[in-house]
Order: sequence, then structure tokens, then C-alpha cells
Amino acid sequence: MAGRILVVDGLPTNRITMKVRLASACYEVATATSGAEALRMAQLIHPQIVLIGASLPDMDGPALCTALRALPCATDVPVLVQASGSNRIAALRAGATALIDAASDELTLLARIRGLMRREIGALDHPVPGMAEAAAGFVPDSRPRVVFVADQPATALGWRHALRGRVDFTMLVREPEQALVEAASNRVADLYLIAADIQQRGDGLRLLSELRARPHSREAAIVIALRPERLDMMPVALDLGAGDVLPWDLAGPEAATEAAMRLQAQLVRKQEADRLRQETQRNMRWAMIDPLTGLHNRRFALPRLAGLAANAQEHPSDLAVMLLDLDRFKLVNDLHGHPAGDAVLTEIAARLAATLPEDALLARIGGEEFLAVLPDCPATTARRVAEDLRRAVMSEPIPLPLGCTAAALDVTISVGIAMGHGGPHLSPLDPKALLASADRALLWAKSSGRNRIVMAPQEIAA
Repeated sequence: MAGRILVVDGLPTNRITMKVRLASACYEVATATSGAEALRMAQLIHPQIVLIGASLPDMDGPALCTALRALPCATDVPVLVQASGSNRIAALRAGATALIDAASDELTLLARIRGLMRREIGALDHPVPGMAEAAAGFVPDSRPRVVFVADQPATALGWRHALRGRVDFTMLVREPEQALVEAASNRVADLYLIAADIQQRGDGLRLLSELRARPHSREAAIVIALRPERLDMMPVALDLGAGDVLPWDLAGPEAATEAAMRLQAQLVRKQEADRLRQETQRNMRWAMIDPLTGLHNRRFALPRLAGLAANAQEHPSDLAVMLLDLDRFKLVNDLHGHPAGDAVLTEIAARLAATLPEDALLARIGGEEFLAVLPDCPATTARRVAEDLRRAVMSEPIPLPLGCTAAALDVTISVGIAMGHGGPHLSPLDPKALLASADRALLWAKSSGRNRIVMAPQEIAA
């Protein structure tokens, strides 16, 4: 996994050792000997992760973390700080993403870095257009929901008691099965704190894997609680998708304060990842949608047509491809203005969408040209649907905006239809050929009087 990492440490031995470890894992590593140098390099190389050691000549780890967070280029960059004692709380308050123990082994460090790199990439991932994730279930309490799953209710209640008054989220105690049932029904927690060992050794990690594998809960923040004798499981937990690993015992005030801050930090990172993911999805949807009519555009429609053609080939069925063009649309703009043309296109799009079957693809692919694709649709049905579309368009005049030279307009469409027949023993369906056939049929409908439907000859459309 490629990634730029900035290592900051005042001791040459520490810097060299860390650089060798990370370079052997195929990371691009830069080093800095002081806080001031680290701030300059951060602005030059834009690292994806910053590791701050404990031996800086000019400032401590928390102070450097604060300074990094003040840089526009490093506001959201994950920062790992090696700290001990009171410096741990100070580092978390300064915005540290995670803490590194001086005795932390190489496997744990690399697992933590892999997890952070996955998050940085995952925040930019998006689903296939039209396949966006379902919205989260309604939660009356607007605060984040955190679910505790422990070996016994008393342990989880102890966690809740230790954290009460230190956190700003709702704390719930659940059995493993109950947590999974709620996740499956889209009642997902924002964060799960799970004991590594519940009824059997390691079954908390299996619960972690289950939650990560399920569509509704895969984006939740998850933290694992480990007993002191089970610290060897830390890299495994991080590699399975845990955002952090906490000690099992949260009873002490100092331990509870640190745990509260680390849990809050996980929630903040989750909320930021959610925001970035939603923004990416929104941008993708906008790129695939015609802003005037709200229909899909050519960029979406042509790959989708290819997919429908491939599906008709794999599961033998008929595929109807229609091109629909508004008759004499140029006159609408010339005589009544572009607001009138926009109103006509918007209303026509709505009528077409309301008339087509639910499984049909409808897109605006040109100025006044629309594409409709009907899967598993024989020729007789395609002809009937096209006639329904033609009648829906001309059913009543289209109202025009105030200020136009007319109050309403009668509009008609012409339709060209090409049929494709898929099957294992037939020639592969060619989406471009189908479109070309439908276009020739549309031209014939136009030239023979408009407001009519023409089906391409089967030998041409094949």
C-alpha cells in the first residue's frame, strides 16, 4: 500500500529505525529532526500520515500536533504521537489521531498505519451510481449512539459508569446477537466498543468482522477492548478494521479520561469520513444527472445500455432501445424563448418517466432527444409502450412560464425503436449498433410526417 509518511524524531537512531521499518513495507518516508522542520516539510510534501516521536529538540509532541492542525494542508492528516504519562492526554487534546507506546511492536505500528491508510482511501470511495447506501435509521436522540459489547453486562455497565460525564454520546449495552440484529435492521450505532473476548477467546474480533462485512454497519467506528495479557491481538484487531484499541480496565480516572477522548476522536473521524463520502456520492450523482430534467444523462446512459445488453445476452431475453425526439422543438425556443423550451423539456421528461415501466432506463442524451431502454421487452410490448409514450406527450398542452408569447403549447414526439435479441447461440448484442438502428428509425419517423413510431427492421437491428 503506497503512502507518504513524515517521521519526526530528534534522535537519529529512532528516525533511521522507523524509516527502515516503513520503507520495507513500501511506504514513501520522509524524516524531520525537529518540530520546525516538520512544519516546513508538511507544507512541501503533504504527508498522508505524520509520526511524532518523543525526542524533539524544540517542542514536545502535543505542541507539534497543535501546530500541524493549524496548517491548512494538515488539518485532517492522521497524526500519531508517541507519548507517556500526562502527555498522552495533552496529545489527544491537541488533536492526535492515535497514541504510540514507546514499547509498541512493529506489527502493531504497521497495522495501525494500514488502518489509517485504508480510512483515507475509503473516505473517497463511492458506490456505483444508482446504488447509493440506504439512509441510516431514524434515531430520536440526536447525539451519537455508542454500543458496548462485553463478556458480561457488568463489564459493559462498568465502562458506562467510568465514562459517564466525560463523553457526549448515548451509551447502550448490547449482547453480540442483539448488536447484529439491530445492524441488520439498520439501527446501527455510530461506534461500537467491543471486548476482544466475549464468550470465547477472540469472538469479539469475529463480531468486528461481521459488522465490517454488513452494508449498514460497515462504516461504523469500532474500538476493541483488550486485556493486558492479550495485547498480542492488537495488530490483528487493527487489521480487521478496528479504529483503535483500548485497555480493558477503564475504572481509573486517568484511564477513563483517556478512553473518553479516544472514543470521541473516533466519532469525529467517522463523522468526517461520512461527510466526505456523502460529498463524493453527491458529486458523482450530479455528474450522471441532467440538471434541467433530473433524468440520467448520456454519461450514465451509454454504459448502462451496455450493461443491459450484456445481461440480455447472458439471460436470453429481448431488449428494446428507443430514441425519442421532440418534433419541431427549435421553433419553441425561437418563437417563445428558452424558458419556454426548458418548461417543455421538463414536463416531457416527467410524462415519459411516469409512463415507462419501473425497470426501464430513461435518459436525456441530447438537446431534445431522449433514450429509453426496456429490458426483457418483446417487440409487441415495445410498440405498445412507445404508443403510450407518444399519447402521454400529446395528451394535453404544456403550460409555459409567465412572460412567454403563449400560455401553453401542444407538443408531439417521434420514436425510433430497435430490438435486440440476446442468447448464448446468437451474435453478441452491440449497444452502438442498436443505437444506430434506433436513430435510423427515428429519422424515418421524422421524414415521414413526425408524431409517429417506426421500428427498425430486425435484420438491421440485430
